[in-house]
Amino acid sequence: MGLGGVWKRVRGTLGERPHNLLAISDLHLGCDLKPGARPARRGFDAQLAGFLDYHGANRRNGKPWRLILDGDIVDFVAITVTPGPGDAGFEISEEERQFGLGSEEAKCVWKLRQTFARHPEVFDALARFLQMGNFVHIVRGNHDGEFHWPAVQQELRTELAARLALAGSARRRFEQRIRFHPWFYLEPGFFYAEHGNAHDRYSVQSGFFDPAGVTHALDLPLSSKVLRYFANRYAEQTDLDEVDTWGVPEYIDWVLKAGNPLRIAADYFVMVWRVTYPVFVQSLKVWRRFARAADKAISRVDAHASSAHVRKALCRFSGTEAQARQLLSIASRPAEESLFDSMQLFYLDRAVLAVLGLVAAVVAVGAADGVWGKIAAAVATGIGFAALNAVLSRRRRTDSHPMLQQAARRIAQLFDVKYVVMGHSHRVVDEPIGSGARYLNLGSWTNARIGFPHLVVEDGVAELRYWKNGPVPAETREEQRSPQTAPLPIPA
Repeated sequence: MGLGGVWKRVRGTLGERPHNLLAISDLHLGCDLKPGARPARRGFDAQLAGFLDYHGANRRNGKPWRLILDGDIVDFVAITVTPGPGDAGFEISEEERQFGLGSEEAKCVWKLRQTFARHPEVFDALARFLQMGNFVHIVRGNHDGEFHWPAVQQELRTELAARLALAGSARRRFEQRIRFHPWFYLEPGFFYAEHGNAHDRYSVQSGFFDPAGVTHALDLPLSSKVLRYFANRYAEQTDLDEVDTWGVPEYIDWVLKAGNPLRIAADYFVMVWRVTYPVFVQSLKVWRRFARAADKAISRVDAHASSAHVRKALCRFSGTEAQARQLLSIASRPAEESLFDSMQLFYLDRAVLAVLGLVAAVVAVGAADGVWGKIAAAVATGIGFAALNAVLSRRRRTDSHPMLQQAARRIAQLFDVKYVVMGHSHRVVDEPIGSGARYLNLGSWTNARIGFPHLVVEDGVAELRYWKNGPVPAETREEQRSPQTAPLPIPA
């Protein structure tokens, strides 16, 4: 970091800031909106409403709060309820009746309205928080990428204002205190926040960096397609917080415990087909010379559009063209753009290797002479299989935690910020990342252990805290951080 960067850091830390910051992530509101399901998070709603009311009424040095909702606030992907016949102004396909509405703008607005109805206590408290002169900044995640749509953004503003019966200029001022960010929130030289899915190949969607209006429907990332076509059916039997760290033994153990293994297996393989077949077809096109050239041309156009969109977002924070390009270079390529990455998610690469290994063993043993020759051929084939399997195992990366750590280090250097804040991994983190910067992860409010994690930045100093019927005292937090009760590395 140069002298200019050091001065920017010191000025950002010591300078008088007109506001303090709050940040929470991964609330997953609406995740229990499924046909026939009863509300399952009343206690959660009371905790979140109490958190908002407490901070709305308690300010440090009279400064208003900027509350950063750092992604996955509304779980659009998990909502599978659908309108009754004639109750919606749009057509509903048979697939949508089975798996939930698609991601078109009007359908996302309908999902958001159902979330309002399921969590009235939370949205009442959020409206009160804003009415007290505070601000809310919403950053998109992989479960609420639907905030991409202008109509969805306006629906949230309209609903919160309506809960206070505001009109005219009062309503306009109120709505101006709600801001949406397509990727990140930045205070130059001091603070950077994003959800983190942009650095997870399985949770960043194609078109994530594009402006609204490019397509009529969002293309869900691979992880969301798995939720849509499979996991949503078994949400009651699966702790989805931990599934990304599972290996083959954990999957088999869950299948044996979950009920009907044949039905689960059938649903799983249908889901794999739905998800990977389009990727396979696209890969076949890319293998053709003409299509390959066309794809390169398209990718250049898309990259230019994405860069322009990110540059526009950075303009809010006095960012530069060079920073926009570097930030895009830090982001991950969506897994659906690679057949190999898609296969690895479902262990299909290992299945293909097993078949090839078996064929190779049969051929090698059959071609060998004598008993010892056949044994040697079988052993050599086995060693080769084990080596290739180890290589593929190291390349399979579904745990987002190390990806976010690496991205945080590069972002801290790019923007010379003191704090880099993310969510997504559902793992609470507070650690140094070099040059005096810190990486903080907000964890999740869906699986709280010590309490509900959040970040407070007062007078330029950031601290991870917990909430449980009020602020959890620091000494209590330290007592509960034993090896048995510490938060586990559980990615989203």
